[in-house]
Amino acid sequence: MSNIQKPDSDITSIIGYIQKGSNIKPFLKDIFLIELNVAGLDYIDNIDEIFSKIEAGDRLDLFREATNEYDKHAILVKYHGEKIGYVPRKDNYVLSKLMDGGKHLYGVVDSFGVDEVYENYKFKFINFKIFLNDY
Repeated sequence: MSNIQKPDSDITSIIGYIQKGSNIKPFLKDIFLIELNVAGLDYIDNIDEIFSKIEAGDRLDLFREATNEYDKHAILVKYHGEKIGYVPRKDNYVLSKLMDGGKHLYGVVDSFGVDEVYENYKFKFINFKIFLNDY
């Protein structure tokens, strides 16, 4: 008979669970990565129409544009299938590498509005959070 006693802890329960052939998902919920503003809203022809529909909490889809002639790390942002802009260049390097590695990223609108940056110049903004979904 052995004098070794098995420790009674959460980690031994998890190890026993794995040894029995069970599969533990590493992340049970999506992981928040970064919060930023959509870049290039001013270049979207129908942004006023899109802006009238958008709400806080709406999902934004992200797509890699590795062949973008201006930025090889470009990530396109779409709202209900319509292009609204890009992840800012200063923030897209690591995110593009995650996407290139097969990770699924998406955005959620946090806030949006209009700021008067200069006199008589209205600047639209969409602030959003990017999440990693590891399914």
